[in-house]
Amino acid sequence: MEVLSKFLKSNGVLLASLVTIVYGVLVFFIYFSGYKPLPTHIKDLPITIVSTNNQNNELQKQIKTSLKSFKHVNETSNITSAKKDLRNRETFMIVEIPHNFTERVSANKQANLNFYINDANQSLVVSGLKNIANNIGTAVNTGIMLQKSKAIMSKAMTQQLMQNNQADLAQAQAQIASLPASQQKAATQQLEQQQAKQQAVVNDKVNTAFDGVDNSVKTNIKEVNKISTGINNSMAPFFISLASYLAALIGTLLLYGTYVKFTAFNGRFKSFAAMETAMLILSIFGGIIVTLTVIPLTSAKWDNFLAVLVAHSLEFWGAYNLNAVFILLLGQIGAALNILLTMLQVVAGAGMVPVQIMTPFFKGIHALSPMYYSIMSDYDLLYGNGAYSLWLGALSIIIGYLVLNSVIVYFKKKQPMLDFSKLA
Repeated sequence: MEVLSKFLKSNGVLLASLVTIVYGVLVFFIYFSGYKPLPTHIKDLPITIVSTNNQNNELQKQIKTSLKSFKHVNETSNITSAKKDLRNRETFMIVEIPHNFTERVSANKQANLNFYINDANQSLVVSGLKNIANNIGTAVNTGIMLQKSKAIMSKAMTQQLMQNNQADLAQAQAQIASLPASQQKAATQQLEQQQAKQQAVVNDKVNTAFDGVDNSVKTNIKEVNKISTGINNSMAPFFISLASYLAALIGTLLLYGTYVKFTAFNGRFKSFAAMETAMLILSIFGGIIVTLTVIPLTSAKWDNFLAVLVAHSLEFWGAYNLNAVFILLLGQIGAALNILLTMLQVVAGAGMVPVQIMTPFFKGIHALSPMYYSIMSDYDLLYGNGAYSLWLGALSIIIGYLVLNSVIVYFKKKQPMLDFSKLA
């Protein structure tokens, strides 16, 4: 019991208790607040309505009204420009009203209502937008059905009144009454049969008119940058970027131990330069391994091999240097803070939540996350048309972390090394 009592009162157990409390609360809070925008804040994403025919103005107004809960609804007649915005994530869904939409509906023919959604986005966002597209299509179809029903019923009732006017009926009944009693029953039956035939004619006309009304509008969802079915495919950019970052986190800790050992004989500046060179080499090596893994698994094009390699090499290099900040400042204990940074980047990296609907805190830090640039690059390079605009941002933060680490090495003359045996 004495040994157990001393063990429980040791610094190691106290620190472990503190970590349990802090991480248990903080990690929950990070995810709880970070994923709060989903799914309700999907309506904060920009939507574009495209129409090229003035005859469709009434429907365009109806669709805009159905999208009134969305904060940003743009209207244009240029589908090419809208598709470009969709690929650049400046809009997240296009509702296209075809030029001949009103003409086909008026002719009682099925008309398409087209929805363009960029599959190369967060899976929850894509599925949410597809549900919204189906709801809009159903609402439009219902509205058109009601309009047609009014016209059809009005026409059918007019025909029925003309065929079954009261004067003719009264005259027929008077003639039956003037007949001998033995003939009235047969005459009455004959009149009822005539009325039934007339009603059948009316019913046939109504059924013919209603034919196709329940399918007046077809919701046609067109997937841009289509991703293979399965959440493993839609989440692949997030999974591979997180795996790469975790590898860099552990790698930084191991490289720091070698750095400390070398500073004793070669000085901290030469050792720091050697560590950074090793980080660069490992980043390229890691980028090759990741690229050779992710391209075949996602059935992406090998044409983008070099682009994916550069994107993930930049992520590795940025991750090494970001994790090195706290390690150089605090030694191995800095790894605890690096784990916290990783948890923050799970949200800020935009693998699950688009930047446009993030809470202010995560929106503010997303640009500092190496994971953000690799995740968004993967969505474009693995499933899109190939975009390299994010490379400059990734390189900028790497330079920033390099400068910061250089300053730390310059002022930090002693390299802390944690001796876990002293925690007792």
